[in-house]
Amino acid sequence: MDSIDTTSRSVQTQYDWGTAKPSIAIIDAIATLENVEPIELSTVLDTTLFDHVDPESLDTLLTADGNISISFTIGEYTVQIDGNTLVVHYS
Repeated sequence: MDSIDTTSRSVQTQYDWGTAKPSIAIIDAIATLENVEPIELSTVLDTTLFDHVDPESLDTLLTADGNISISFTIGEYTVQIDGNTLVVHYS
């Protein structure tokens, strides 16, 4: 179930990381909060996901078996993944 709160500028979504790429999910969530197409995100934020984390490594890490929790920032956004839940929050 997706939860988008435009007031606090946050998105919370659950995924099956076996079928969804975490790197794409993060980009889509931030693009939703910025109200832009994902392809425009690097221009709007003046940064890319790759500037903060290796997308391939992130996808590999989260599609492996196990319950993984990670967090990092991309510009003004905090990204948290806990198991199958992605939360992106504007700081």
